Formats: sequence, structure tokens, C-alpha cells
Amino acid sequence: MTLGGTTVVEEVVRDGSYVSDFQFDPPKLAALTDRIDDLSFVDLLDVGPGTGFGTTTPEPHPPDAEHLHIVSEAVSDTGLTTLLLPGVAGPAEIDLIAAYESAFDLVRVGVDADDPLAARPLLRELTDLDVRVSLNLLKTYLVSPTEAADAARTGVELGADTAYVVDSAGGFTPADVEAYVTAMAEVDAAVGYHGHDNVGFGLANARRAIDCGASYVDASLQGLGRSAGNTQTELLAGRYLDDVSRDDWRRLREIEGLLEGVYPDASGVAVDDVLYGLADFHSGFSDQLRALAAEYGAPFVDLLVFAAEHDCATVDDVRSAYEAADEPAAPTPEFQEKRRN
Repeated sequence: MTLGGTTVVEEVVRDGSYVSDFQFDPPKLAALTDRIDDLSFVDLLDVGPGTGFGTTTPEPHPPDAEHLHIVSEAVSDTGLTTLLLPGVAGPAEIDLIAAYESAFDLVRVGVDADDPLAARPLLRELTDLDVRVSLNLLKTYLVSPTEAADAARTGVELGADTAYVVDSAGGFTPADVEAYVTAMAEVDAAVGYHGHDNVGFGLANARRAIDCGASYVDASLQGLGRSAGNTQTELLAGRYLDDVSRDDWRRLREIEGLLEGVYPDASGVAVDDVLYGLADFHSGFSDQLRALAAEYGAPFVDLLVFAAEHDCATVDDVRSAYEAADEPAAPTPEFQEKRRN
């Protein structure tokens, strides 16, 4: 959970699959999903090919039923979500989700924001399942905030209990996010935010959505996703999430290695680089810090997280603070405040 209890939705499987034309090696998909399930701050995992179950072009691999079997078997603590598109998904895809109903917490139906009635057939079918249902207003910028709220009300009338602001082109500013999320918050539905990072506001937009009371916020490991990619999970975790543990940072570094196999030649800001920035710790000191970690018999990432948590700008600062700390795992109040601002 993030600030304010917002649910974190991890997008690296579904939206990330645009990077590989919806192609996964099944064992690698299983391994990636399994490690994501271990991240304490990720609540939901978005699955399926980029344009949703029922996609035929490009033909996804593995096929939908095998894909869903793999990911559902790999998660135990993380709920699943997916995106269905009218004209792509139909009764067969609803039946597939119904077969894995217990694994799903949320199913999202995506329609252009100026045509909410297009969601009617899928929403009606989904209301028979024991899952939350969202109307995702793709290209939300096609309508005004007031019109987006009206579209969300239409979704509620059709059976949705959640409505999503979707910055499909990645051009929103934080002020845009505030206008849309605030307007849609007046509707009797939870509000979600899905952003892209085409003009560099991905992280700031996610934070503004959280501040405006969004119940769901989407992000992707390494920022992997369609076009310029999504809000990057590692940056969101480093700046704004309350409950990212040292174990989580270790797992994020392990996942980084897995992503190199799942999506070759695609990467965002590395975990270590996020931590260097949070600590104001120059990466030129990394060899000295690795030597100190070896001296203490501690994982390198643990000392790097410690440097971030205790405002250590040099290796000598790390040594002094680490040896003086009664509980090396405890972050300082100053670090918590830095992450929030």
C-alpha cells in the first residue's frame, strides 16, 4: 500500500508485453510472476497480452489459457487484474476469467472515454462474477473532466464499481491528473489512475493521483510499457511508498536480472541508481561501498539502502552511522519525510 492506502497495480506483464510483441517464454513468465508476488508493496498484477485476452494480432505466446494458468499458479499473495477490450474480448474470455475467478480481484474494461456505452456487453457479463469491475476510460483526454465523470457514472449504471483515468498518450501534467481524478471522485465509484511517461511526468502524475485520493495507481517495473512506458515502479517505491522493506529492494534487484531475459534490450532506471539518488550518494563510491559490505558480511544493497535511509553521502558516513546504529534497519524520520516531498 502507498500513502493513503492506494492499491499498487504492477503493469510489467500486460503493458510490458508491448515491448516483446506479446511474446513470453513460459518458464521466464512464471519466474518473473513468482518474484513479483514476493514484493510486499505490490497488491495487484495486471496480466494478459497488451491489448487483452482475445487478442489475435500479434498472436500472443503462450496462448491465453496457458498464460493465465502460469500466472495464477505463480501468485499467492498478489491478486490478478486484466484489461478487456470490446471487439477483442468476448464470451470465451469472460468464461476464461470465470474459470480463474478466485485469483482475480479486479477486471477492467477499456473503452475510449467518449464512448462509455461500448463497454455495456462486457460489463454486463462481468457483473455475474465475484470480482470488482472497472470502466477504464482510455484516452481520457478526449473528454473534459466533467464529461469523464459523466462517463464514469454511465459505467456505474452498467455495473462497474471502479473508474479509471487513463493517460494513454502520456501527455498529462499533475494539474490534469488532479482535475480528472477530483471530478471522477464525485462519482459513487473507486477511482484508478494509469499513466505513461511520454513527457516525463509519469512519477509526478502518479503522486498527484495518490494525493487526490485515487484508490488504484498503476506502475511498471523498469517503466516497461507501450510507447515511452509507464510510471516506473522502482521510482514510485523509492519516493512514495511507505512499506518498502530491505527485502523488497533485494527482490527488486533480482527481478532486474529476470527482466533482462524476459524483455532483452529494454530497461529503465536501475534499482541501484534509484538508491544512489535517494541517498545523495555518488555512484563513484560504489567500489568502496562494496568493500565495506564485504567487510561487514552484508549484502551490498543493504548498505546502499542504509545510506539512503540515514542520509549518508560518503562511505565514511555509512561506516560511522552503521556502527553506531542500534537497529541498522530502521530508517530515520528525515528519510521518510524526504521520500514524501
